[in-house]
Amino acid sequence: MSRSLPLKFGFQVQVATALWRVVWILLFRYSPSFSVAWRCWLLRIFGAKIGSKVRIHASTRIRRPWNLILGDEVRIEPQVILNANGGIKVGSGTLISQYAHLCSANHDYRDPDMQYLASPIEVGQDCWIATDAFVGPDCQIGDGSMLAARSTAFGKLPGGMLLIGEPATPVRPRPAANQTLGSS
Repeated sequence: MSRSLPLKFGFQVQVATALWRVVWILLFRYSPSFSVAWRCWLLRIFGAKIGSKVRIHASTRIRRPWNLILGDEVRIEPQVILNANGGIKVGSGTLISQYAHLCSANHDYRDPDMQYLASPIEVGQDCWIATDAFVGPDCQIGDGSMLAARSTAFGKLPGGMLLIGEPATPVRPRPAANQTLGSS
C-alpha cells in the first residue's frame, strides 16, 4: 500500500469512537426508514462531510464518521460497512449496494505486532459498488465505473468501466445510463 500510514488511537479518538457507537446504536441504527435527514445530521455532528440529497440506510455500519466524505445524491443501501479509519470519499451520484464493504485500514501482516495501517479510499462520481463487493485500502475507482457483485477492488481502477473479479479488472466500458448491456 503506497499511501499507508500507521494508525494510532489516542484517548480522544477512543472516546469519540465510543460515543459514536452509543449514538449509532441508540439514535442511528433504529431510526425509521424516512429519517434520512436525521441520520445525515447525526453524521455531520460527528464530523462527516455529507452532500445534499444523500440517502443512507439505518443499518449502515460506519467506523470513524469524521473521516467520511459523501458527495451529493449518494445512496447507501442496507447492511453496508464503511470502515473510514483511513478516510473514505464517495463522489456525487454514486450507489453503494447492500452488503458492500469499504475498508480503508488493514493490519500490517509483516509486522509481528500487526500494526494497523490506514489508506484512503476514493470512489468517483456516478459509480455503482454492487452487492457484496469489497473495496480495500488505498483504492481509487474512477468516475462512472461499476464494481460488480462480489468483486474485490484494490489499487487504482479506471473510470467508465465494468470491473469484475478478485481482484477486480476492467472487462469492458460501462454502458451509459440510458443504454442496456445488449444494445450497440
